[in-house]
Amino acid sequence: MTDKTPEPADATFFVGEGDMAALRRALDLTVDRLSLALDSARMGSWDWDIDADTLEWTPMCKAIFGMAEDEPISYAAFLDRVHPDDRAPVDALCRNVLDPDIRALYDVEFRAIWPDGSVRWVLSRGRAYFVEGRAIRFIGAVIDVTDQKDSEVRLRNLVHELAHRVKNTLAVVQSIAEQTFRGGTDVAEVRDALMGRLQALADTHTLLSQANWQSVDLAALVARVAGRLVPDDDGRFAVAGPSVQLRPKAALALGLVLHELAGNALRHGAWTAPRGKVACRWSRIDGAVQFEWSETGLENLTPPTRKGFGARLITQAVAYDVAGKASQTWRPEGLLYLLVLPSQKA
Repeated sequence: MTDKTPEPADATFFVGEGDMAALRRALDLTVDRLSLALDSARMGSWDWDIDADTLEWTPMCKAIFGMAEDEPISYAAFLDRVHPDDRAPVDALCRNVLDPDIRALYDVEFRAIWPDGSVRWVLSRGRAYFVEGRAIRFIGAVIDVTDQKDSEVRLRNLVHELAHRVKNTLAVVQSIAEQTFRGGTDVAEVRDALMGRLQALADTHTLLSQANWQSVDLAALVARVAGRLVPDDDGRFAVAGPSVQLRPKAALALGLVLHELAGNALRHGAWTAPRGKVACRWSRIDGAVQFEWSETGLENLTPPTRKGFGARLITQAVAYDVAGKASQTWRPEGLLYLLVLPSQKA
């Protein structure tokens, strides 16, 4: 037996005024917390009371669609803000969400058109509530995801551009390897020539990567590619010129040219002589870049009897790749190499 008497099944409970006030305060606090969380996340929310035919949007929800806080809203007004290409799919999804036989999940991304014509991407999620097989309420939240969409587009473009660059780079490497092997029979000599050219290509790629493949400073390119081959003696390599930003294609071509010029100076040119020097200068003339590589300190230099791949590269590569004009003059005191890059190429 027990001392407790069970309550009748139809017992009625009453909430006192104090308890009701506490419940109201708790409810108000919950609503405030929800509003704060939504505002902090820059999310808007909506509440569509289908029975009462009232649609309420929070101020943030209206802001996401470019609407004023006091602007009236309706389902038709909402559809008017949806991009014409997305309007029919969004409307069809809403109808499926409210259809008691389908009760689809409302989870969709679409474009919104602002009054000024600008386009924003919106992510919207919500759900409908049903009573006796009829939708009575449809609530949800929205957030502006335009920045994320823009980032996705930039990423796709970057991947596409990277694939294009890799393809082009492999083609260049293949051409360099083929021409290098074709031009020599000594394995060690061919190996050194190939490694040097690939290193010049890698150095240029490094500079381009550091600049997000926008441009390369000509002085930095000269120092990186040609500077590594300069003899230790002070004053044997003089570099001077204004700030010039080379576009990627021009930088890649000139990087290979600089490697060939420096390598030739080290093996056969000015840097083989005790007093041999190289002056590397450039200037802008009518927007074009005029580049000069001048070697001095030799005696009775004569032109080579045979033109190898390196000799062809320093005259033909820039002409083919960037429409530049190059010339070589074999002076008794040393080589004079002149290159002119059109303004739109540098």
